[in-house]
Amino acid sequence: MATIQGEEKSAHRLRLHVYLFMFLITGCCIIFPQAVKADENSDTIVITAEDIKALNAHDMADVLNNVPGVTAGSSSVSIHGSNKVKVLVDGRPINDPTSSHGGVNWDLVSPLEVEHIEILRGKGGLRYGQDASGGVIIITTKRAKRLSGNIKAYGGNNKTGYGYVNMQMVSGKMTAGITGGTETTDGYKVNNDKERYQGGIKLAYTFDDQKSLSFTGDYLKDDKGSSGLPSYPTPFARIDSSNTNLSMRINYNKFASTTSFNKGRKHNTDITREIDQDLHVTEWEEDLAGSFTTGNLGELTLGTGFILGEASGTNFTDQQEETFSVFAAQSINWPENPFSLSLGIRANKNSAFDNAYNPEIKTTYKKDKCRLTLAYGRVNNTPSFYQRFDETSSKAPNPDLDMETSDNYSLAFFIEPADIFSFNFSVFYNRLSDRITYMMGDDGISQYQNVGLVTYTGGDLAVSWQPHDTLKVKNSYTYLEAKDDETGLWLTSKARHNATTNIYWKPYGPLSIVLSGKYCSKVYRNKSNTTTVPEYTIADFRAEYAFKRFSLFGEIENLFDKTFYYADGLLAPSRCWIIGLNWKI
Repeated sequence: MATIQGEEKSAHRLRLHVYLFMFLITGCCIIFPQAVKADENSDTIVITAEDIKALNAHDMADVLNNVPGVTAGSSSVSIHGSNKVKVLVDGRPINDPTSSHGGVNWDLVSPLEVEHIEILRGKGGLRYGQDASGGVIIITTKRAKRLSGNIKAYGGNNKTGYGYVNMQMVSGKMTAGITGGTETTDGYKVNNDKERYQGGIKLAYTFDDQKSLSFTGDYLKDDKGSSGLPSYPTPFARIDSSNTNLSMRINYNKFASTTSFNKGRKHNTDITREIDQDLHVTEWEEDLAGSFTTGNLGELTLGTGFILGEASGTNFTDQQEETFSVFAAQSINWPENPFSLSLGIRANKNSAFDNAYNPEIKTTYKKDKCRLTLAYGRVNNTPSFYQRFDETSSKAPNPDLDMETSDNYSLAFFIEPADIFSFNFSVFYNRLSDRITYMMGDDGISQYQNVGLVTYTGGDLAVSWQPHDTLKVKNSYTYLEAKDDETGLWLTSKARHNATTNIYWKPYGPLSIVLSGKYCSKVYRNKSNTTTVPEYTIADFRAEYAFKRFSLFGEIENLFDKTFYYADGLLAPSRCWIIGLNWKI
């Protein structure tokens, strides 16, 4: 009886949190809201350099976690519960080829270098190919000046230290740049330490506004502990990984070609379980696209792509897989008509899986400051080499995994009747066949498995209130139902409610302060929905004082030192703080 009453009280507290948050949002809508920026189609979220500066964010996760429906970590990102998100920086992919579910090498881009970010939630497979059921994040970096860049360093508790240098120089039509950095920490729990090193170069030559050539090369190396779940600790598990990312991009009038090479290595060891496993993955990728004006109607885009993936490891035979694809997309804009239409299809020929066809269609109504967008797209996700073949102290391989198919439907609405008032709301319905899901066994050993039919249903709401030039409050809320249609049970690690609040305050010119709050409802830890990860509410604090080219900054994560767990059941950090200095060259 006591347990039941406790669960009822917990559920009651959850509802109170949600109702209170919705009440705050409603109040903001009635007063002075301004929604998260959206492009002219209202279904793409855009983050500008000005937005990033206001956040005082020191990494990309801090930036993206302010977007409704997006959850980012130090090496991951998900959109509407899907970790299959493609991330491109100036056209080159920065996803980690050795990761479990589309992990991202966020260390390859600093928020200070970003000009703007476009986030396609649940779309983008037509243009950017498979493994993008969650969506696509397109990052464009700033153009270099004669001599520009920054030097950044900070330190904090848990013996955390960080240093980063970014320098670019322009001479005539030639641009050259270098980056380098290191990070070290002892971590906040047993076997949670990490050392990271990175270095990179960039060369570019601009012939004119329509023609350019660029080359980018980066190298990352990590050595860290893997502490495991609290119930199944792995105090001696270690992960040594490295990644080499090379890219050449050619722009010629309305054509663009990106050739990339992405090589990753992951070495897992655990002396107590006699595990010593190596995984090497190499991906060669070519993307070629061009656009053509089709009279007064709009624009036709044609393109082709090729991916060659190779993997080798300690406990499996060498693998080689190819994907060849072609696509065509037509946008139609009728003169003096508020409606527009875009549609197209991508055909993918896979050597290791079935061939796939990914159609996409979108219609938009735009009049004055009101926009309504209805979209449908199909994307196929192929299981990664890591999911199929790699073995760790807490994960078993599954070489029989199949490709999953995601049919994504969305409706987005945006209205801005006045400069001080705007509102952005969207709903989505994603239907996934053969969903690839991370399943925990009774012995603490997990495995990726296909689940027959799964649906993701939900919606996003984002508003902001600016009562004064020095003060702005932004709120966002995402509702997600992720269920197995065959059993009616919830998928693991998917929270029903996520809410964030950010308060931006500039009491006077050089000083800016950001106070953030986040609420996440409970999630189920196992397939039978009998164990859960509790809900949590946390707060973060960031401040920056800028003078001339220098700025002093500080951050406190988990301000009130709450004990909470991530959706996968891992213990989250206790209170962490950093303080540092940034110098703009």
